[in-house]
Amino acid sequence: MSDDAAVPDAVSLADDESVLWTGRPRLSAAIPAGVVGALFVAGGVAAAVAGQPDAAFIVGGLLLALVGVAVPAGALLSLANTRYVVTDRAAYVKTGVVGRSVARARLATVQNSAYSQSLTGSLFGYGTVDLQTAGGSFAFRRVDDPRDVRTRIDRRIGGDDDLPGTASQWRAVLEETAALRRALEQ
Repeated sequence: MSDDAAVPDAVSLADDESVLWTGRPRLSAAIPAGVVGALFVAGGVAAAVAGQPDAAFIVGGLLLALVGVAVPAGALLSLANTRYVVTDRAAYVKTGVVGRSVARARLATVQNSAYSQSLTGSLFGYGTVDLQTAGGSFAFRRVDDPRDVRTRIDRRIGGDDDLPGTASQWRAVLEETAALRRALEQ
């Protein structure tokens, strides 16, 4: 859990609203853009070297390499400027590099929550938390420990994932109840 200092200025909270969690997407989400950028840079350098006597090839290659640098830089900037905030009243997603956008979903309107993890997400501890409201869906993508984030939200909205006891304890209760029922039916 993070403190109020981690809440971006674009997210305006009420004085009595308390922060339950803040986060951001993992920067590893920019890896595909980095791969594409590296391919552009390699293509640009190859074009510039292959067309050495021709200025058009050199300029084209340099432009291609510039695009190759811009693609991952844009992806990193976008990820670095995305913030997620969950308070005792609402969930917020702040995005934007030049402009900014803040989306808000009141926790009272959340009808369903879920989290998902890909194979790599399971291995490295990140995933997506989805919140379903009557007006649509809301997602925190590529966040650390999505199960914990969902649990925090569910506790606030009254989800049933916080039942006491373990599965084995509940199986023992079920077996005991079945034994009592059999005893009463005899």
